[in-house]
Amino acid sequence: MKARFLLACAVGSLAWIVCEVAGGLLFLAAGLRLWRYEIAPVFQGITSPVVWLLALLLIVPVSTAYDRALNLRARSPRSRTALRLLLLVTFGPVIEVLLNEWVFRTFFGAPLYVYTFLPTFGGSGSLLSPLYYATLLVHVPITDRVLYSSGASRSSSPETTSERAASMSGAA
Repeated sequence: MKARFLLACAVGSLAWIVCEVAGGLLFLAAGLRLWRYEIAPVFQGITSPVVWLLALLLIVPVSTAYDRALNLRARSPRSRTALRLLLLVTFGPVIEVLLNEWVFRTFFGAPLYVYTFLPTFGGSGSLLSPLYYATLLVHVPITDRVLYSSGASRSSSPETTSERAASMSGAA
């Protein structure tokens, strides 16, 4: 189970990287810079390995805790998706502002990033942040599959169990 959780964390982080880099490059190609990373910037300053690590450490653990707190696995797929989207568009922007202001500016003396388009909170947020975070919904089906699918469910199905019992009794 630990390996599945770590794999899900890696998938969540990869989803972040793909969404952020693709979105950032798309807007740069259109002549609009939405944000700029200040610490370890790569890809024309639209991302940073530092945020990749934060994504690895935060996306799946926060999502999983939220899912458990609201018992989302017991809800309909539509309800589950809507509630997860609510998490992303509310907690994502709040967490980014808190991390940028309290951790990076306080402990490192510089922000990790600065929003340059429709900035809020001194550039630690943006009016468009909820939309950026909504794109992360892309990781949910993949991380759910990693976390909750089970290879064991296949081998313990009734047909498989019956076939095994028959083959074992025929072999004896």
